[in-house]
Amino acid sequence: MKYHSVSWKQLHSLIHSLTGKIQKDNKKFDLIVGIARGGLTIAHIASDFLKLPVASFTISSYKDLKQQKLADVSYHVGGDLKNKHILLVDDVSDTGKTFVRGIKYLLDLEAASVTTASPFIKPWTKYMPDFYVKQVDEWIVFPYDMRETVEALQTNLLKDGKSIDHIAKQLAIIKIPKKFITKYLKSE
Repeated sequence: MKYHSVSWKQLHSLIHSLTGKIQKDNKKFDLIVGIARGGLTIAHIASDFLKLPVASFTISSYKDLKQQKLADVSYHVGGDLKNKHILLVDDVSDTGKTFVRGIKYLLDLEAASVTTASPFIKPWTKYMPDFYVKQVDEWIVFPYDMRETVEALQTNLLKDGKSIDHIAKQLAIIKIPKKFITKYLKSE
């Protein structure tokens, strides 16, 4: 598997570009809704640039870096969304299933409109967000997923018979800071 590591500085710049595209479109929104977990960080930064409030809900679609069957929405949005114009954000449109499920959920709550945005898309996505910045065909290592990345990569590489030393080297190559490797990499 190939990896695309994103620093906080790079992520901030991508979201600034993303919100710039949104602002040029002149659509008006009442609320940003972030799909937890990854979309929460994107929503928070986008809310600063767009001066909009943020809400969220959770859809989990990955475990150990592998796509899972899409579950129902858990941890629902609070408040009334009736007749609201929503900007729905996530960190990446991989298969697109999460966006599709999120849009249905918000429309079922009687949102007036749902516009989608993500800093990243994958070339195979079946759902193209209304706004995106960059296409990447590698696993994206976000700066807010250090523990999760270390543990998932370890699980996958141990299954392949790799040693802890090999795993630590791989984590360093994909720019996981040493302090997180030391803290979260479990010895054999």
